[in-house]
Amino acid sequence: MIIFFVGLAVYAGHGISVLYLLAMTLLSYLAGLVIPKYRFVMWVSVILQASLLLLLRLRHLLPFPSPAAPIGISYFTLQIIAYHVDLYRDNYAPEKNIFKFALFVTWLPHMFIGPIEPYPKMKDALNERRISVDSFWKGALRSLWGLFQKLVIAARLDVIVSAVSADPERYNGAYALTAMLFYAVQLYADFSGGIDIVLGVSRMLGLRMSENFDIPYFSESVSEFWRRWHMTLGNWLRDYIYIPLGGSRKGRLHKFFNTMVTFLVSGIWHGGRYLLWGLLHGLLVFYGDNLKTKNRAWNRVVTFLLVSFLWSFFIWPDTVVVLRIIASVFTVFNYPVLLAGISGMGLTAGDWIVLGAACLLLLFYDWKREDVKARLCIIPPAAKVGGICLLTLTVLTFGRYGIGFSASEFIYSSF
Repeated sequence: MIIFFVGLAVYAGHGISVLYLLAMTLLSYLAGLVIPKYRFVMWVSVILQASLLLLLRLRHLLPFPSPAAPIGISYFTLQIIAYHVDLYRDNYAPEKNIFKFALFVTWLPHMFIGPIEPYPKMKDALNERRISVDSFWKGALRSLWGLFQKLVIAARLDVIVSAVSADPERYNGAYALTAMLFYAVQLYADFSGGIDIVLGVSRMLGLRMSENFDIPYFSESVSEFWRRWHMTLGNWLRDYIYIPLGGSRKGRLHKFFNTMVTFLVSGIWHGGRYLLWGLLHGLLVFYGDNLKTKNRAWNRVVTFLLVSFLWSFFIWPDTVVVLRIIASVFTVFNYPVLLAGISGMGLTAGDWIVLGAACLLLLFYDWKREDVKARLCIIPPAAKVGGICLLTLTVLTFGRYGIGFSASEFIYSSF
């Protein structure tokens, strides 16, 4: 209960959002109690919440002003919808304790960035929550690793990406391609780092939450990428959109329709201007396996490039600009002056060295993640304390405090 009120106190700093959150939590709790008996309540709840989310996501297309979206609405709305649909399916009994239900909706660490937890897993995690020295140090280490990704890698890459995106008329061609590739790494470091902080803080509080990434840029196709990137969102879309529509059970044409609808929903979830981004991902998921070869390394390179090109919709806000920028990669040949151009965009030689070393460390960690975790479990207590101190010092020295960056909020907290 204490954690619930602490979360509300923090959330209250975002103004009227806290009133929306409290109202939705209470109404969703009451609706959950009656869904097993009055099935139509599920449809009312889902239609209402989906409509509100859709309205807020497409508000820039409306001819009249609309309120700003409450912080975290994309995450807790999906959790509530899943909870009500599962009650309708008789997957479990409704939660009678309002504080336990409220904690499921408002668990502070994941309110702003995920992961999107299903109710049974969150309930079990809360019931089995145990704080120990071991869980505390593991959580602290993971949180620091998340800060390292955010402040040492993503913050530096943001300097270059922001400079390029601010002047698309001047910085196109080779600069645009560099921004796309850099942004792919920046977004991963930012989002994965944020999730590591969430999972780390939760672990420090004795709670295990779902993993959200599985080395996505090692994927050999876009469909595999979506099984490895933002996995809790992918699982939600599969369980509550794709499979209920029929999945792949009714022929290829029906599978194509279901795939496109699922990624259209994904685009809307990210925001109204990402509809084309979602549809293009749907096409690549459906047809992407045709691009695969027997060379696994080549498949990974092609998949990374395809995904990076589509991240352009996140870099430049205007769809027409995005399409023009992508075309410039193949038509504007300013590659010979690229190195000299980006060297004057705000990063010193020392910053480039730190960035390169940090990216190599991130690549090594992702590649050998299980081995690293296994070794960390057997090191002596003194080494654990030393590791935490060393990582803290590294973040403070090479992160924003060391070089004066003002790192922005986590990118995915705006979705």
